[in-house]
Amino acid sequence: MQPTPINAFLGYYGDCYREDCVDLNLWNLSKLAKTDCLFIEGEDQLLTGFLPRQALAPDEAELMSQRVERYQRERVLLYVSHFVVGKVEDNGERRTLFSPLVYSEALLEQDSDEWFASFKEAGLSLNEPLLRMLLPEESAAGLLASITAPESAATWTALLKKHSQHELEALELLSFPRLVGLEQLKRKARANTLTVLPASALVLIERPLSSRGILHELASMEDAAELSKPLLCLTGRAGPQSPKVTPKSRYLPCLLSHAQQQVLEIAANQHLGLVVGPPGTGKSYTIAAVAAEHMARGKSVLVVANNEHALDVINDKLKAQFGLGDICLRAGQKAFLKQLKDYIDGLLSGMVQHEHECSASELESQLESINRTLEKDERSLLKRLGQAIRRGQRLQRLESSGPAWLKALYLALFGQSMARLQREWQVLEEYNNKLVSKESLAAAFLLAAKSEQVQKLLDNDRSHLNTFNKAIRSRSSQRQFELFANLDYQVLQQAFPVWLVSLNTLHRVLPLQRELFDLVIFDEATQSNITSALPALFRARRALVVGDGKQLRHISFLSRAKEQELQSLHSVTPAMAGITSYRNASILDLFSDELVSQQEVAFLDEHFRSAPELIHFSNQTFYQGKLRVMQHKPCTSSGHLHLHSVGGERDAKGVNQIEVNAVICKLSELIEDCESRDVVKSIGLLSPFRAQADALNDAIGEQFSPSQQLKYQLRAATPFGFQGEERDIMLLSFGLDNSAKRAAVYLNREDVFNVAITRAREQQHLFISFDAALLPATALIRRYLDSVSDFAASHSQNELVDEFQLAVVDALRERGVETWTGYEVAGTEIDILCRQHGRYLALDLIGYPGPWEQFFELNSYSILRRAGVQVIPIGYGLWRTRPQVCIDRILTLLQTP
Repeated sequence: MQPTPINAFLGYYGDCYREDCVDLNLWNLSKLAKTDCLFIEGEDQLLTGFLPRQALAPDEAELMSQRVERYQRERVLLYVSHFVVGKVEDNGERRTLFSPLVYSEALLEQDSDEWFASFKEAGLSLNEPLLRMLLPEESAAGLLASITAPESAATWTALLKKHSQHELEALELLSFPRLVGLEQLKRKARANTLTVLPASALVLIERPLSSRGILHELASMEDAAELSKPLLCLTGRAGPQSPKVTPKSRYLPCLLSHAQQQVLEIAANQHLGLVVGPPGTGKSYTIAAVAAEHMARGKSVLVVANNEHALDVINDKLKAQFGLGDICLRAGQKAFLKQLKDYIDGLLSGMVQHEHECSASELESQLESINRTLEKDERSLLKRLGQAIRRGQRLQRLESSGPAWLKALYLALFGQSMARLQREWQVLEEYNNKLVSKESLAAAFLLAAKSEQVQKLLDNDRSHLNTFNKAIRSRSSQRQFELFANLDYQVLQQAFPVWLVSLNTLHRVLPLQRELFDLVIFDEATQSNITSALPALFRARRALVVGDGKQLRHISFLSRAKEQELQSLHSVTPAMAGITSYRNASILDLFSDELVSQQEVAFLDEHFRSAPELIHFSNQTFYQGKLRVMQHKPCTSSGHLHLHSVGGERDAKGVNQIEVNAVICKLSELIEDCESRDVVKSIGLLSPFRAQADALNDAIGEQFSPSQQLKYQLRAATPFGFQGEERDIMLLSFGLDNSAKRAAVYLNREDVFNVAITRAREQQHLFISFDAALLPATALIRRYLDSVSDFAASHSQNELVDEFQLAVVDALRERGVETWTGYEVAGTEIDILCRQHGRYLALDLIGYPGPWEQFFELNSYSILRRAGVQVIPIGYGLWRTRPQVCIDRILTLLQTP
């Protein structure tokens, strides 16, 4: 594949993005629904900086908070101020303006019975489309750059009086912070001239697809002397690999699967890497492990995603699982920013000090020691188990065909040796205890390593931390940018090696510096269009994309014809490196196309989230049965998926009201059950169709109090609203009837359907009003509904049973132990799976000739441990010489909590 010229590569994707862009539409906010627009009364105390939050009318604020929660993925809440209203001639068209000069993303907060609005992050944004219309074209850019106090009324009266191209009255704005009401704004909006009025409001509008900051950074990248290694690889200019690095996976306080260890290898060594993570396979946990491992080696990581929720989950994992909360910079979140400010204040003042009994190097030495001990124990254990197999095989041959005296002699000579296998139980228990100790030691090592990095920054470059502290506290975006410009980020990364930033805010948080980070990780990569990912790739030496092509993809409104036109304009074709369809391909797809070796790809195959019944169809249909379902055990496999036929009809607006009523009735039952048992379950409502999801949300608002909605995380949304989220219980309303066959075709979109049916952990309730038999046999929804009753027959159990198995099974069943032979758990066939008192135990039978004579690999022991199943080896020789010892050990383990 021929290399692609850099300017053509960036120019093509930049122009596609520009054509696809939908900026914030703030031209006429009077068209918004009343529930999506809340005007502030009295005085504005937030924009002036007099108070950190603005009091709101409680009833209106509560209604708006429900709307914000409902549309948290699709819309954005803004605080808008300084309105320009009236009619204006624009490009030969008469249009009504009802538009703010400034805005900022906002938060709604409840304190007791009072509601408040606050800014999500520091700094105001200018409504540039409006200002470019008002100001002379030739001087607009310079005038906008000169604005230093956009919150000030005097700034705008002076600027617009002197430079506006239109007849405009701005003096009334000087009464700010006293605000005018909505009615006065509407009266002025009917006038044939423009007026600037002091008004502020909270508005909930469609979330923009993009930011002008991304386009600006692309233009800067075109002027860069050199691109980063990931971008060079994507454009067909892969350089030599760096010397191979051995990841410090054994320095992490967690038990990683083989696939997760492979991800660590890829992240440490490859310029480009791809991780495919089906639903519930621990994508966020794996990303957190990669970040922690890099930090352990003194490396820096940038984690990006299209939505804030994905970053919140990773941030929680880093804090809870790896103890790295203080050194992760979660940019763009107000609550986290306050925590960060307090932490930095504590460091600078000396109040926060990290003192440890052992240094990081001492703990590292201890880790090396315990790892060597574990390796030695593994070798010893494998040697003894191998010996037990050989002895058992010989004993069985003598029993079946040898003379009695020879068998007696063999037992006299080696009986004590075979009996010693019971000692290996203790060795195995000590081995597992050492693993737990190692994980505790690894956690202490990470804590000490991060503390020493922070202390090094304080000792050698305290001024950088002080400058950063001033920058994040600055209310002026210009002042903030000035402070950021003076920072050496590579020094700052000593204290904060892990940054989590959404793609749309990256340009506001970090400078466009080539290879600023050692690694960039893209979460939910199928939802990231290629162009918005390019500035993040420029900032890193290596790149890892994490996602699943079988889940929701990014949405583009660019036409195929326009895309082809832009390819011709830039003289690029899909035959060139890094060139693909902008409208159809995500950054994950581009990586998949350009990777040169399967060594750069990892597939996460352990599914932890759902009960087996809930992931079964998705596993078989979309993942060829390759997922190891870690919860898949006997007696816990059915009764989680419920079908309700309600016989409703879909109206002209696309709402099936009878189905809505049935869902709400079931929801009430579930909540009543939770209340009676004093438990709390998270519950989600999902419909593939927007109208049905909105009707469900309206019903939630009518039937359940805000406190109940918060307690049970009640929310209805389409699959797009639940991507990356899950609930304990999901209620799915398909909203169709027998006459809605055309709408049913939409459900054949594999990504939409896969996300819709894989959000539940414990229970899933399906509500339908149609006869699935009327749909084509290939329709996904029909196949799914047919599978509901088929699941019970899908358990994998090996039919081969030998005499050793039968003897053990008979002895255990006499003692009330349930058993299954050759039962598959997490992709591993267990010789005998035992259950008693709700606990499971796997028996690894060794030494009896036949299909079960070999012992598990220790990796299988680890896999089963992650699945919640303990394993012990039972040698044939030990069973024949001391069966009661074996039985007693099994019963003890099944009774031990």
